[in-house]
Amino acid sequence: MFKLLIADDEALEREGLELMIRHLYPDRFEFLHAENGRRAIQLAEEHRPDMIFMDIKMPGIQGLEAVRQILEKLPSVQIVMITAHDYFAYAKEGLLLGVRDYLLKPARREEVANVLEQLIAVIREERRRRDEQLGLQEKLAHLLPLAENELTLMLMLEHVQELEPEQLAGLLELNLSKGYAMVLSFPRHGEAGWEVFRHAKREIYEAVKQFAKIGLPCLASPLIGHQLALFVPLPPGRTGYSQRVSSLDLGERLRQYAEQRFALPVSIGIGSIREGWDGLSRSYREAVRVCAEYHDAFGVHHYDDIIQSSGQTAVSLDEEKKLLAALLQRSRPEAQERFGALYSYFEQNGQPLPALRGEVTGLLLFLARGVHSPAGAEILASLNAVEDPASLRQSAESWLERLIHGLEEEQAHNRSHVHQRALLYISQKYKEEISMEQTAEYVNLSPHYFSKLFRQHEGETFIDYVTRLRINEAKRLISGEQMNLKEICYEVGYKDPNYFSRVFKKAEGMTPSEFRQLQEKGPC
Repeated sequence: MFKLLIADDEALEREGLELMIRHLYPDRFEFLHAENGRRAIQLAEEHRPDMIFMDIKMPGIQGLEAVRQILEKLPSVQIVMITAHDYFAYAKEGLLLGVRDYLLKPARREEVANVLEQLIAVIREERRRRDEQLGLQEKLAHLLPLAENELTLMLMLEHVQELEPEQLAGLLELNLSKGYAMVLSFPRHGEAGWEVFRHAKREIYEAVKQFAKIGLPCLASPLIGHQLALFVPLPPGRTGYSQRVSSLDLGERLRQYAEQRFALPVSIGIGSIREGWDGLSRSYREAVRVCAEYHDAFGVHHYDDIIQSSGQTAVSLDEEKKLLAALLQRSRPEAQERFGALYSYFEQNGQPLPALRGEVTGLLLFLARGVHSPAGAEILASLNAVEDPASLRQSAESWLERLIHGLEEEQAHNRSHVHQRALLYISQKYKEEISMEQTAEYVNLSPHYFSKLFRQHEGETFIDYVTRLRINEAKRLISGEQMNLKEICYEVGYKDPNYFSRVFKKAEGMTPSEFRQLQEKGPC
């Protein structure tokens, strides 16, 4: 069904046109009538017709002026001008305004039918595009929260996914080249409080997320355990110190909102302003550390304030990178020594358990990402469940061992995979001219390393292995009695029959001729 507004100051013209269209398209149109331009504008705004047949010459507001005003409000409406021959110049002006077509009075049935077919086709195409656009918008509305969750988890767990963070940030229309992290930590002690939190978890998440995003473009993570993270871009022109004050104000407002609405205490930690994705991950780790309950009082803590007021120095990123390098080199003693030194540094200031747990968790997440381990979520859940310092250290050292073991298993698998590729290549090429250097290049290893790896797996040198393959094949062909010894020499990869004979005798203790004679005699 289409809505058609007919605007003409002559009632007979309007009724005649409606009668003609009803006859051409039964039950396809809903009709509206306007006797002048002003009424046409009113009806168009009120009923939003799909198409309008507008007479140019009407009393009061002329047709062209009515067209201008209607198209300002309804730019997609399809308008056809109706004009007598004397006003053809006005019809051309209407076309410039965006009028779809024009009809000369008196309009013939064929002309009206042709114009209506064109308008119907245009409207249907626009409806199809609109439906498609709405469908895409609906899909996007479902996709954006998933993209937000994915990006925040990448920053929190320091685990690189198949999608690049830039792609997800672009989808979310957020510039996160520079910013900071804020972590909200809900209480884990006290049976009653924890039960309240568990039952209201979803409501708390939605309410806090909505409150935080009022006037502030930011990312909100899912609630993992008892913590929720926000990643806030740094507004342009804002200095580091003023942003610190502003972030503390935001944290205080969030704390008051959560406590007043849900009657639950919440501790909030804020990390330093940092650049890049690695920087935001580091800011998150800082926020996790300082969201701990200092002096058993819940509140809002900024990492920079804690460092400045305590006289502590932040752990150097170089130290963390040295630990990661030791891991990647599979240097177990060095990795354990460096990890132990960093752990002792975290402990030496007498930090409460939550702060210590935040430091250790952040370090392990950094290491997990550096070695491309998918264990970030497990690390977070495992350490969050720890209730005493001794168990924390034990669990942390266990996770370090698991990361080292995972790297060793990966190395063994990769070596095995390379070796199998080499063996397959040799089995295909050993009857031709083949060298160790050629095979090493095929599996993309240096000849020296490939030689050591091959001997480690096979217990013999590359030359001895290829020779054994050739001699075994030669013995099979000699036993077949279908080829002469010279042909067999060439078939198994040797170019010189005399050299072939010497190699064969060294391997089997007899020449190829003697081996054939022995085969012909058969068993005694």
